[in-house]
Amino acid sequence: MTKRKGSCEMGFYEQISRYYDYIFPAGREQLDFIRECAGVPPKKVVDVACGSGGYAIELAKLGYDVTAVDIDEKMIEKTKSKASQERVDIRAFKCDMRNLSGTVTGENDCVYCIGNSIVHLAGKKEISDVLGQMHSVLGNDGTLIIQIINYDRIIRLDVQGLPDITNREAGLKFIRRYKYCRDTGLIDFNTVLEVANGSEVQSYENIVPLFPLMSRDMAEMLEREGFKDISLYGDFTGTPYNENSFMLVVKAVK
Repeated sequence: MTKRKGSCEMGFYEQISRYYDYIFPAGREQLDFIRECAGVPPKKVVDVACGSGGYAIELAKLGYDVTAVDIDEKMIEKTKSKASQERVDIRAFKCDMRNLSGTVTGENDCVYCIGNSIVHLAGKKEISDVLGQMHSVLGNDGTLIIQIINYDRIIRLDVQGLPDITNREAGLKFIRRYKYCRDTGLIDFNTVLEVANGSEVQSYENIVPLFPLMSRDMAEMLEREGFKDISLYGDFTGTPYNENSFMLVVKAVK
């Protein structure tokens, strides 16, 4: 019988950095979409909220000139370690995306921020400011890619969570639950990482507020910050976005 230990919030981010690649491996559809938007290597790309650097490293291996930033120091350490192991060059920096333009220089061909990252910002003002900074670090005709969960669907259907991610080989389960708070207009995002250790399962829990950014607001912010040719998709294969799409993928040009 499997025994289950209690929740351990203090060790959550340490464990996430350790198991990140098992939970969120780099996907082929995402890579193909980024490559199509960025153009032929050695185009300059910037990975904002890079996590453990999975996409950044795959792009570097293909010949792209890659800069990767993340707010979590452990993620940047892991990105650098993996880049060294793969023998690719990546500029990786610890950076809050709210300070992006103070860290990233040059006129880049593509900036991408995927994995539902931008909604960790406090609200429309912060998100709009970050979109403006992304605009500033792109060269003329450079492309921005943003991907978040489809919050139009989440709010309309009162969706309580996302599907669990299970990796039996690594002995883990990643549980994601949503609770929309109408008083604050925010979503409490409760995540639990369960890791098997022999006959025991250790549980690591974390709760963060997310700002449920709607598709119309996203498009309006991008236009206000100077982007053009704004396209909304329901996935990374280019399926047109609709209110029932699981995710919102945005492509916009400077």
